[in-house]
Amino acid sequence: MTSAVATGGDTLSRFLFERAAVRGTRVRLADTTQLMLASHDYPPALAGVLVELAGSALLLAAALKFDGTLIVQLAGSGPARLIVVECAPTLAMRATAQWDDARVRTLPADATLEALAGGAASARLAITLDPRDGAPMYQGIVALSATSVSATIAHYLETSEQVASRLRLVREGATLAGILLQRMPASGPDDDATWARASEALETCAASAVLHAAADNDGLVALFPGEDLRVFTPATPRFHCSCSAARVEGALRIAGREEIEAAIAEGGEVVVTCEFCGRRYRFDPAEARALFAQRGDAVAQTRH
Repeated sequence: MTSAVATGGDTLSRFLFERAAVRGTRVRLADTTQLMLASHDYPPALAGVLVELAGSALLLAAALKFDGTLIVQLAGSGPARLIVVECAPTLAMRATAQWDDARVRTLPADATLEALAGGAASARLAITLDPRDGAPMYQGIVALSATSVSATIAHYLETSEQVASRLRLVREGATLAGILLQRMPASGPDDDATWARASEALETCAASAVLHAAADNDGLVALFPGEDLRVFTPATPRFHCSCSAARVEGALRIAGREEIEAAIAEGGEVVVTCEFCGRRYRFDPAEARALFAQRGDAVAQTRH
């Protein structure tokens, strides 16, 4: 086995089967997902799906080799109206959701995507690629024909990217382990045996084996015994929200003076809470009104 140093903590790394056109990606999340979940009081059923979608977003970003922000969005009319996970090119991640608390809390902790979103007829899973270079965005819609997050994402890769894929996700609380296997474009009949062995090993192994393989090179070797693997240098995912005072100020200007005045009249100040990280931005009346005075001054100076 040719590899980088064994990994630990939150990590994402690619690996290859040296004797076949088969590749893989593994991910382990713990700190990142704990910080995501700490931003809101997510019910267990919603928290579980959010964690699995976070791991899936990382694996998708690695599989697509995409230079930009990848957004996974589940929307529907069910107990969870919206779940959004964003993965930046730096592997910085954030997530948010909108839900009916009473309805979601009646669901079991292992509730399916369909149960949360309200059924395949009214729900959809969208995967959006927002390139860093300013090129047009691409969005793929995934039908919720599969009950699990892993099966849904694997189906997307096979239908949208035309790449045979196997995905296994294992969750223990906020800790997520995931392994994605894919046949490479150059794969042919000579690779069938390796693909069959690797797929069966991933699909039939114990959950503990996936947890071990996602975090440790010895575990990866144990999962695929007898295979010559090359593991590439791991990257480190992390939780990070891109909200800022400047962005909030821009949003308030877009909202308009009338809406700001209404907020001041109601609460004596303007408070904006980031839906991703929960951070609060407070503006007293003078600060809020100054946003429009500054814009007016800037416009006046431009005209002169």
